[in-house]
Amino acid sequence: MTVGKFLKIWFIGAMLTFGIAVAFNYYVDPYALFGSQRIAGFNKIKPAAGSHSFQSKIHTAHKQEIDLLIIGNSRAEMGIDPDHSLFKKKKIRAYNLGQPGSQISTQYGYALDILREKEIKTIIISVDFLDFITSKHNVDPYNWPPEKSSQDNRRKYNWDGSINDSYTFQYFKDVYVPLIALGTLQDSFRTIFSQNANSSNLLQNGFNPAANMLFATQNEGVTALFNQKIPQVITSFTARKFKIYTDGYQWSPQFNALKFFLDYLQSQDIEVIIFINPYHIQYLEIIEYSGLTEAFSTWKIQLVQIVENRHKKITLWNFSDPSSYTNEPILLSGNKPLKWFWEPAHYRKELGDLIVQNIFSEDIELVKDTRQFGHILTSENISAYLAEYSVKLKKYRTEYPEESKSIAQKFRELTK
Repeated sequence: MTVGKFLKIWFIGAMLTFGIAVAFNYYVDPYALFGSQRIAGFNKIKPAAGSHSFQSKIHTAHKQEIDLLIIGNSRAEMGIDPDHSLFKKKKIRAYNLGQPGSQISTQYGYALDILREKEIKTIIISVDFLDFITSKHNVDPYNWPPEKSSQDNRRKYNWDGSINDSYTFQYFKDVYVPLIALGTLQDSFRTIFSQNANSSNLLQNGFNPAANMLFATQNEGVTALFNQKIPQVITSFTARKFKIYTDGYQWSPQFNALKFFLDYLQSQDIEVIIFINPYHIQYLEIIEYSGLTEAFSTWKIQLVQIVENRHKKITLWNFSDPSSYTNEPILLSGNKPLKWFWEPAHYRKELGDLIVQNIFSEDIELVKDTRQFGHILTSENISAYLAEYSVKLKKYRTEYPEESKSIAQKFRELTK
């Protein structure tokens, strides 16, 4: 065989191998980028997609028909199901754009990108206390637009609606480069060999069903998950000196971003439902021991003021108060998952379903019932609810003394 013939055969073989690898990555679609058909036992479950959600979700959402958009961080991503029976009954096409570990500017920036191209009727905004507290005290909170991050390159549009010059190249990197990447090939094989109910997954509607959390709970136990998460939560609240407002102002960059976002939604006549995430009681205890309960209250008051300065198509719900849903004891829970929470920071779909049910309830008396889970916050009732919050926290400590002592001891040990 001549050298020329060998090189020709080698080249053809290499091109065939390359083409097969590209086609394989496309059809397996490990990051849920291409919308390839999901086949049970082959690629229906996508364990690598969750760690690539920044890369995939915004591009996927642009390609879908959406009536209702859900935004927030990982709590919303794992808690609010776009396939809720109420949405299906009303034929509402929902998409969960929740982004784990994302900043406010990324959450709202990504949502704006979708809203500029689609006639979305309703948006559900999950707001989180930790996302709003800041350790940056020497900045102008009214400075606009927010400082650009690498995540902004994935947006088609800038904050002012102009075309983002970085988008085309970023889209190429996000969507086409993975087709030829060795890492994608490895994740494609991992996808095929991880087709079991215990693997993490990201659905095409953006929802994370948290199957891996269920598996971890059943194998390691509830207390193990809580013990893993609690040090992270304590560090989140105590690592720096956090405040709600920037020094010298009754405002912050985070509130400024929310105001800008709500003003845009108002201009488009989009119905807005804002809800404060529920937290397990141990999470609320950590807020208390971190000296941030007053800031927690101030944050809620500021949210009420921002909402009431907009039009009447914006509603603010609060699900963060201590209740029978948040006060589930964990010390004797064993390997049976809690009914409403995975660990102190993340609630289960079952609680998210209840949130959706209550938010969209047409039963006026149910909405007004103070015994139900969650309530609408207004300037008329905020003071009463804040006072009631402290009473409920004290009541919990009386009813569950061992549980309360346990988290208090852990906080002391981890903050020595």
